[in-house]
Amino acid sequence: MKRVFTALLLLLIYINVSAQGSKRVKNLPNYDQRLWHFGFTVGCNQMGFRIDRCDDFFDRSDIWGIEATKFTGFHLGPISNLRLNRYLDLRMMFNLSFNQRDLTYYYKEADQTKMLNHNMSIHSTMLEFPVCIKYKAERWVNFAPYVIAGFNYKYDIGAKKEPKAEELPKIKLQSHDPSVEWGGGFDIYMQYFKLSVELKYSMGFNNILKYDDSMYTNSINKLTSNALILSLHFE
Repeated sequence: MKRVFTALLLLLIYINVSAQGSKRVKNLPNYDQRLWHFGFTVGCNQMGFRIDRCDDFFDRSDIWGIEATKFTGFHLGPISNLRLNRYLDLRMMFNLSFNQRDLTYYYKEADQTKMLNHNMSIHSTMLEFPVCIKYKAERWVNFAPYVIAGFNYKYDIGAKKEPKAEELPKIKLQSHDPSVEWGGGFDIYMQYFKLSVELKYSMGFNNILKYDDSMYTNSINKLTSNALILSLHFE
């Protein structure tokens, strides 16, 4: 996803700078004077886990290793943007996000001669409510970079779903996953709308693991989420 973002960034900058170089026409000249803006967002994300192993992890004889794998998901939803002053906006969104994260446990057979592994595919459908402060630089013709930071409350509507028999053993997650987010992007003022390209990082701070007294949950002290999010905003 980083390569996709880099290529998209370079392409959009090239198109925007070329257009500005040929004609210094300011699109939507009064756009930033409006109190409210509305639109929608679409994008992709890579959600993963941060694993804090239990204190006696390396003394245990059951689990020998835990590995988290990220997959690319996608999200979409509406945007509302409130102008606070010349440089600050309050951005509020309601996103529906679809994700997959895998946990792979490594352990040895009872005779300690052969290494085995067990993979758990964890699918999440998230309702997300991000609220961010956006700090904008001065607009240069039809281009303006910005940085953002804020809070995102996530609710996993799939967390209470019971795993299928063929998926067992499998850990379960808490439904509530609040996180902090920060990142940046740039606004491109088109003829009829504003396009924003944004990359941000999301870091959960709650332990989302449900303990069931199994070796899979007892080997983890804390399990938190993280995500890299690439979005296109149309306002």
